[in-house]
Amino acid sequence: SAADGGSSSGGVVKAAVPLIIQRPRNGSSSERALFEMQSAPNQLLEALRFFELPLPEKHKPAFSWGTQQQDRLHLLARYIEAVARDVRKLCLAEPRCVHVHAPCYILGDLHGNYQDLIAFEKALWRIGLSLSPANFLFLGDYVDRGAHSLEVIIYLLAQKALCPGKIVLLRGNHEIRTQNSHPGYNPCFKQSCEATLGPDLGAQVWESINLAFDTFPVAAIVDNNIFCVHGGIPAPDVMARNTVAGGKPGHNSGIAALSAEINKIPRDLPNPDPAEGGNKLAWDLLWNDPVGSNGDNAKEDGFGENQARGTGHVFTAQALEKFLRHYGLSY
Repeated sequence: SAADGGSSSGGVVKAAVPLIIQRPRNGSSSERALFEMQSAPNQLLEALRFFELPLPEKHKPAFSWGTQQQDRLHLLARYIEAVARDVRKLCLAEPRCVHVHAPCYILGDLHGNYQDLIAFEKALWRIGLSLSPANFLFLGDYVDRGAHSLEVIIYLLAQKALCPGKIVLLRGNHEIRTQNSHPGYNPCFKQSCEATLGPDLGAQVWESINLAFDTFPVAAIVDNNIFCVHGGIPAPDVMARNTVAGGKPGHNSGIAALSAEINKIPRDLPNPDPAEGGNKLAWDLLWNDPVGSNGDNAKEDGFGENQARGTGHVFTAQALEKFLRHYGLSY
């Protein structure tokens, strides 16, 4: 029920969070959580509905938490941490290259834009992800730059916990601590957490969500035809030399070889940067970019150094077409 005890500043009374929040139950499975309105994922989604709504009588604008008591913030943080732990466990059980069946909606970078996420919800899964006939594939970069990084990732983590078989969350290059703590993104994800929850609690939540990011898959293939990553195709020198590929017909051998190579990437990868002991293949999948066929940095194989980013590679359209033919993919 609504909490009426707000704080006053300059004669304006601001709202405390009117959430029916109860302590998380131990041992709830994802299957049970879908139907338990007091489960941590459902509590977070309910909290986000409050965040969305304007409350003029309490001077709370839409897409705002208002003014909240510290105990409410601590309880909200505990729910976030509990769901992040659950999603980490789910993703550790997933391969690094996930196979997804159509119908499937594929959604790109959200970058903290909660309004766009809710627009997608109203257009694509208005009755709920669990009741939709489609699967949902998100391509990473959920945080940084936008005003509501924390709320975007809370929503997606809660939905993943409730419907783990319906939603795939790929890792982008902003699901890395060095990126999502960089103040130049104004705001970065860490700043968003601290602005909502305070410096200490915000830093704890930021780390707990990054522990989930560490385990997100890095690639997906839809119906054995569509190759999906956040960045781009990998350069040949980061792939195993004995990777076997076939062409159509019988293209499944190429897809199996590609999947097997990607699945060698560690499932828990806190820092993918190969310069710091990470993984070259994962790094390319997160960072590579397409360039024009006359790209200044591209070599004969269609790949070159990504000078604009200072890391990863660029690839030409010809390199992409060769990659698709090599592994028996359509897109």
